[in-house]
Amino acid sequence: MDATAASSQTIRPRILIVEDDAGIRRSMQLLLQGQGLDVRAYATGMPLLVDTASKDAACFIADYRLDGEDGIAVLKALRDRGWNGPAILVTAFSSKALVRQAIEAGFTSVFEKPLREHALVDTVLRLVHQPDGAP
Repeated sequence: MDATAASSQTIRPRILIVEDDAGIRRSMQLLLQGQGLDVRAYATGMPLLVDTASKDAACFIADYRLDGEDGIAVLKALRDRGWNGPAILVTAFSSKALVRQAIEAGFTSVFEKPLREHALVDTVLRLVHQPDGAP
C-alpha cells in the first residue's frame, strides 16, 4: 500500500459490545457498523478481556445480566487492565440502585431495554467523537 492510499484511510473508532442475547448483540453490531464504527461483539466478557484489540476501544457497551457474570464486573476488569474509555450499560432490570452502582463503577450512561436505537447511536457517536469522552 502506498503512502497516498494509507493516508486516505480513516481509523474507525472501535466499539466493544458484550451481550449474551445473540439477536440483540447482532442488532447492535449492525446498527453501529452502519454508522461507520468498527464493532467487536462478544457473548461473554472473557473473550473480550483476552482480545488484545480491546485496549484500543473508543467505547464499551455491556448488558447488565450476562450468562454467569454481569456487565459491571466486565467493566471493572477492563479498568483493571488500564482501559479508561466511556462505557454504556444496557439492562432490562433497571432500578435506582443499579443506575447508582453502574455510575459508581464508571458507566457514562444506562439504557433500559427495549433499546431506543437512535438514542444509543447518538450517545455512542457523541462519546467517541469527544476527545475526553465526557457526556
